Amino acid sequence: MFEAVRNNPKIAQSILAALVLPFAFFGVDAYFRNGNVGGDAAAKVGKVEITDFQLEQAVREQENALRAQMGASFDPSLTNTPEFKAAVLDRMINEAAVKAAIRDSKLVVSNESIQEYIKQIPSFQENGHFSFPLYEAYVRNQGLTPAGFEQQIRDTVAQQQLMLPIAGGAVISKFSSQRMLALDGEKRSVSELIFDASSKLAGVKLGSDDAKKYYDAHSDAFRAPEQAKVEYVLLSLDDIARNANISEADARMWFDENSKALTSHEERRASHILVQVAADAKAEAREAARKKAEGLLAQVKASPARFAEIAKANSDDTGSAEKGGDLGFFGRGAMVKPFEDAAFGLKSHEISGLVETEFGYHIITVTDIRGEKPKTFEEMKAEAMEGARKQAANLKFSEISEQLGNMVYEQPDALKPVAEKFGLKLIQTDWTPRSSLPAVLQNQRVQTALFSSSSTQNRHNTEAIDLGNGSVISARIIDYKASAIRPFEEVRKQAEEAATQAEAARLAREEGESVLKKLQGGESVPANWGTPKELKRSSPELTVEARVAVFSAPVEKLPAYVGALVGNNYSIFRVEKAELPAVSDTAPELKDAANRQAMLAGQEDLRAYIEAIRKRQGVKLKAAKPKE
Repeated sequence: MFEAVRNNPKIAQSILAALVLPFAFFGVDAYFRNGNVGGDAAAKVGKVEITDFQLEQAVREQENALRAQMGASFDPSLTNTPEFKAAVLDRMINEAAVKAAIRDSKLVVSNESIQEYIKQIPSFQENGHFSFPLYEAYVRNQGLTPAGFEQQIRDTVAQQQLMLPIAGGAVISKFSSQRMLALDGEKRSVSELIFDASSKLAGVKLGSDDAKKYYDAHSDAFRAPEQAKVEYVLLSLDDIARNANISEADARMWFDENSKALTSHEERRASHILVQVAADAKAEAREAARKKAEGLLAQVKASPARFAEIAKANSDDTGSAEKGGDLGFFGRGAMVKPFEDAAFGLKSHEISGLVETEFGYHIITVTDIRGEKPKTFEEMKAEAMEGARKQAANLKFSEISEQLGNMVYEQPDALKPVAEKFGLKLIQTDWTPRSSLPAVLQNQRVQTALFSSSSTQNRHNTEAIDLGNGSVISARIIDYKASAIRPFEEVRKQAEEAATQAEAARLAREEGESVLKKLQGGESVPANWGTPKELKRSSPELTVEARVAVFSAPVEKLPAYVGALVGNNYSIFRVEKAELPAVSDTAPELKDAANRQAMLAGQEDLRAYIEAIRKRQGVKLKAAKPKE
C-alpha cells in the first residue's frame, strides 16, 4: 500500500484535493447553517471539538507555508480574509471526519510499517541509506518529538489507506477519453467587443450615502492587517566563532585529537577480468565459469604484461574491458566486500587468485596506491585553527543557549536583561504588519509562539527557539493591534473610489448585456469588434469567465454571441467558427487523457465520500460574529 502511494503521486494529489474541498462549493455562509457551538469551539465534528486556538494556529501554519512556498510573490491580503480562515476550518473538519471514519473502521497502521515508511523518505536519506541524524534534526526543527512526528505519519498513512481505493478506483471509457481529447483540441475563432468600465467613470455620480453603503457591504476590504511592535535577541554560532580567541596551543590540541581524521584515506587503482555467472546459477554453469576463469588466471600469471590485452578480449565487464579492465581509483566501501578485501590486500602490481562475488569470478591486479599519508601540524595549521575555533564556539553556544533558555523563562516580561547578560543586540521593530516582520521572525515556530495569546495579551517572551541554522532566538511583543476593520471616516476616500469603480463596472455590464440581447435576437448592432483570434480552452489570454462563456456557447448556428465579466469590464464574444478534431481510438495520447480523467473522477468520488462522512458524523459550527 505504501509503495502504491509513493509511486502514484497523482493519486496522492487526489487525496489532498479531496481533503481541501473547493470553498466555492459552500461559501462563507455555509459555515453558519448547520447549528451552533459555543465556548472556545470553532466547530464540532461528532464528539471532537476544533477549538478557536487550534484554528488560529492552523491558519498561521497555512499562511507560513504559503509564504515559504511563494517567497517574494506572497500577498498577505490573500490570507487575511474570512474566506481563507473558513477554508482552513473546512480542511480541519474534513480531517477530523476522516479520522473518525478511520477509528470506526478499526484501521491500524503498525509501528513496523511506520518505521519502514519513514526510512524511505528521501529527505532522511544520505548516500542512499536512512540517516537517523537527518531525521532527528528535521523532527527537532519542526518542534516535535519523534513520537509526535511518527503519529503524524501514522495519521497520514491511515488516511491514504482509507482513501486510496476510492481515489484510484475510477474507470474511464475509451470513448470518454476520446471526447476529452477532442474538447482539449477544439478551436474556436472569436472576436471580442469590450465595454470598458473606465469609460463610464466620468458619468458616475455617487449619492450622499453610496460610499457608506459600499463600505458596509464590503467592509472586509477595508480591514487593517494584524500589526505588532516586536523586540528580539538572536544568539548566533557564527558570531561566537568570529569572536572566539584561539591560541596556537588550542589549535595543536585540536590537531592532536583529530589528526587521524585529517589523514587522507588510502585509495587503490585496480584492473580486473570478470567471468560473469548469476548468483542463482546451477552448479554446472558455475563450474564452467570457474574453469574459464582459472584458464584466464593461468594466462595472466604466465604473462602479467598482457593483463590489459587479456581483459579487453575476455572480461564480461564490458565497461572496464574496453579500458583493459581498469576501474580507476576507489576507496574502501566502493566495491562489494570480497572484491575490496582482495584489492586492499594486494601489493602494487600483484595479481590475485580467483575472487568470487555475487557477479561471478574476478582476477584482480592493483596498478597504483595513493593516500594514507599523515599530515603535519604546519601543513594543517589553518584548518586546525579553524577547527579549534568552531569547537570552542560550539561549546560556548551550547552553554549560552541553555542559560538563555532558562533566563527568558525565569524573567518572562523583558529581553533587555538577557541582551545585557550575554552581550547580544536587542533589536526592536516599529509598528509592522505581521506578514512584513523581519525574515528571522517569519520562522513557523517563531510565528506560532510570538502570536500566541501569552505573547499578544501578556507580552511574555517566547521560549528560546532553535532555528536550526546555528542560531537561537527569543522574541517578545511590545505592543499589538489585532486585525480590525478601519472606521469609515478613516477610509472614506478609498470607499468612494471603490464605489465609483463598482458603479462604472455596473454601467458597463448593463450596456453590454443590452447589446448582447439585441445580437442574440438577430439585430444588427454597429460595433468596433476586435480582430478574430483562434482560441483553445488552454489559451492563456482567456480568463476563467471568458473561457466558460466562449466554450459553452452553442455552435449549431454561427455566429453565436455570449457575454462575460472580465475584471471590471464586460465583454461580448462572437464565436464565428468552431472546429472539433477527430480523435482515433488508437491515439497515443489516450492513456494520459484517461489518467487525467481518472484523477479528476477520483477527486470527485473522494469529495462525495468525505461529504457523506461529514453528514454521518454531524458538523456544528460557531455562529457568525456581527461585523465590526
